Amino acid sequence: MGFPKYDMESELRRFRPLVTATARRYAGRGAEFDDLVQEGYLALLELIPRCGDPERLPLFLKNRLPARVRAAARREWRQQYVPLEDVEGTPEEPAIFEEPHIPDRAVEECLCGEDRELVILLAGGFSQKEAAERFGITQQAVSARLRLVRKRLAPLIQ
Repeated sequence: MGFPKYDMESELRRFRPLVTATARRYAGRGAEFDDLVQEGYLALLELIPRCGDPERLPLFLKNRLPARVRAAARREWRQQYVPLEDVEGTPEEPAIFEEPHIPDRAVEECLCGEDRELVILLAGGFSQKEAAERFGITQQAVSARLRLVRKRLAPLIQ
């Protein structure tokens, strides 16, 4: 028993409302609406042939399409460009992000290799879930590890 043949053009038209609604839901979280619509159509092209039962196709897509669009929005968010002046500030305007002063040597003494790598990943925009996958541990373990890191660094933050 093989997978059914789909008329992709008609299926793409049929599920256009689902794609646009999903893209609208995640627009503004790092990606433009039009980019997310394109990602949604690409996901449809990949997902439609995977569904073995045409009657279950709407539910199949409704359950799987949002994750694909959300992942695309997250990728776009990580790649956003922030001008250096916005982070550091200019003589006329203060910085929007003031980094606490922590002596580098003290941080190196407090954070071992994995903890340091975890902090770098999270500061780079990765979610706790993605960091957990990278380390091969659960998201709850990442959260617990972060609590310990915060406790160790608390006395150093001025």
